[in-house]
Amino acid sequence: MSHIPEFQQQQRRFLHYLRRPQSSALPEGFAPERAAVYVGLLYNKFNESLSTCFPIIRKILSREDWRALLLDFIAEHRCLTPYYRRIPDEFVQYLREERHRSGDLPFLAELAHYEWMELQLSISDAEPFAVEPLTGEQLLAGVPVFAPVMQLLHYRWPVQAISPAFLPTELPQTASWLLGFRDAGDRVHFIALNPATARLIALLAGGFSGRQALDALGNELGTDFRETVQHFGLETLIDLHRRGAIIAAMPPNFIGAHR
Repeated sequence: MSHIPEFQQQQRRFLHYLRRPQSSALPEGFAPERAAVYVGLLYNKFNESLSTCFPIIRKILSREDWRALLLDFIAEHRCLTPYYRRIPDEFVQYLREERHRSGDLPFLAELAHYEWMELQLSISDAEPFAVEPLTGEQLLAGVPVFAPVMQLLHYRWPVQAISPAFLPTELPQTASWLLGFRDAGDRVHFIALNPATARLIALLAGGFSGRQALDALGNELGTDFRETVQHFGLETLIDLHRRGAIIAAMPPNFIGAHR
């Protein structure tokens, strides 16, 4: 670092110390009691942001484990954005891509992503909208239009059920599918799905009409399930509309002309 001015080198040493105060020596010229104030401020800012955005993780971890997790994040992760509000994004990336601790809860990264998705759904930009009244036949004949802020989510762990009273230790045989969306009243909802319903939603989001999607799903599942798919599929469309996830239906030719 000889080509870097001395004051910048000193700044880097101090920043390195702030990120790793337990394992780094305080650079010369800094009073320990004043440095401790900066260390505390840095941790408290991270703690304030992440405790708010990840309340379930905060609840299921002991105070000591939560503090250790945050200190590891501060020390090990290099944030690529200067914006304070993007700290939760960086935290999710750290847990999903960088952190490898055998002692961590096995679902920690997926739970963080689930809690982060609730935040993303709540702050995503979207124009106001109203839910159009639709009959079952309209849902079948048209291409269902979903709420503009919507995400189909897939997890190995049942993240929507995790709490201090439920901490699974064995991976379930069936993965979890969730539909996350923000309704016309700006409320965020998560609907637990089975694999068939998740596939149905993916087909609808791809531009299929309700009837086309149910026919395609029936063909995928086999002839023994076609009648069941038609019956329960229509009920699913009606329920998604009732709950505010489907807000309108467009003619199939209209969708095709605007792709």
